[in-house]
Amino acid sequence: MVTEEALEALDLLIWLGNGTHAGELAHCNQSTVSRRVQQTLASFNLKLRRVSEAWQMTGDPLLLHLERQLHQRSRFLGRRALRLQALCWSSAALCNNLPPRWFSNPFSTFGSAHHCLELLDQRVVDACLATLPERPASDDTRFACFDLFHSPIHLVTSPTALVSRLTRPSSAEIGTHCHIATFPFNPRPQKQFIHGFFAHHFQPSDTHKRGQHPGTGSCLFRQQPHAQSPGDKIDVISLEVDVPSHYVESLVVLHEYRKEPAVAQLVEQLRRQILELSRSEPQLIAVH
Repeated sequence: MVTEEALEALDLLIWLGNGTHAGELAHCNQSTVSRRVQQTLASFNLKLRRVSEAWQMTGDPLLLHLERQLHQRSRFLGRRALRLQALCWSSAALCNNLPPRWFSNPFSTFGSAHHCLELLDQRVVDACLATLPERPASDDTRFACFDLFHSPIHLVTSPTALVSRLTRPSSAEIGTHCHIATFPFNPRPQKQFIHGFFAHHFQPSDTHKRGQHPGTGSCLFRQQPHAQSPGDKIDVISLEVDVPSHYVESLVVLHEYRKEPAVAQLVEQLRRQILELSRSEPQLIAVH
């Protein structure tokens, strides 16, 4: 057994990536976080090391997993605050007025180093906001999903790009004159999805290889209009093309907690805020 403060320090460090952010949410300094992390690791005979910006543990995690189950149940019983992994572009619009028992990760321009479902499955967080590429498969019985909204996806590029001068460019013209880029804050699964989606739907013409045409420029997918992120400061224009997909955002929790009152309150609050946003942003379709 470890104290709630000690295990919380380890979980916050893994979730948020550094001791500074962990200390801010744990209301202590970075050295206290470090000391509590070491206490927890020693209790379970585990070691922690950083691999590609993510914290990875070595050793048998079984006892830690059982302890996390107990501590998560304690959070849902109201002893400590519940943790929501939020998307950086949704934080300002959706997470500025969470129910009293919930808090979310601070804004990060680089996104989380861990997949949100990994954090959820390991009980590091209690809920997460997930996009379509991050959602669990429909037959994955570990999780429960609550769809919140969907909105069109727009393909944008620089006003000086060659393709921006074309009226309703074809998919082949876009594939020939553009290469897809992503924002630093896009979660890794979303980056992989974006590159695969663009390669599949915007094939270059047979006479040109992608990225080697003299007029090639970068383009980006932009989603919901309420997004507040560094990407909003980039000067771009939308291309006149129908993107064959929609942006979808859902709340995901472990299946065993899907009927918890705290989850119901969170879903209700998020949907209420989305409904309010949709009144001024007609492209945002709220899911009730």
